[in-house]
Amino acid sequence: MKRLVLVLPLLLAACGFSPRVPPSVGDLLGAPTALNVGGQVVTLDSASASGSGGFGVKVRLTSRDALPALRLDGVFVVSGTDLWKSPLRSTGGVASAYGRAGSGVQAGETVQVVVRLRDAQGRVLWLRDGETRVGTAP
Repeated sequence: MKRLVLVLPLLLAACGFSPRVPPSVGDLLGAPTALNVGGQVVTLDSASASGSGGFGVKVRLTSRDALPALRLDGVFVVSGTDLWKSPLRSTGGVASAYGRAGSGVQAGETVQVVVRLRDAQGRVLWLRDGETRVGTAP
């Protein structure tokens, strides 16, 4: 029985099933800062702010030409070894996320913002903005 429990995740992965395992800080920091999707180079612009009301992030996908079919699916903020994750409220290539407490991110701190994207075939892609300083929220 112990062997089955140890082998089951490998069998499921071989069949194409992957449980939702959150990415590690190292994985997120290894995400590219530009993606080539169907010949279009896509980058990420982000802005974040922290204050007494909580922590928020706004992200925007940018491309020289029209954006390819990508759906923003999640946002991650890396602060040192800490990780903040939130679902996104998205419209087109612009999205925002907000958390009331517990983010641990302070105004003036330098962070890395990473988004999870899905392409037209449903594949997961990762895109990271350069380092950004957290602003002050009202």
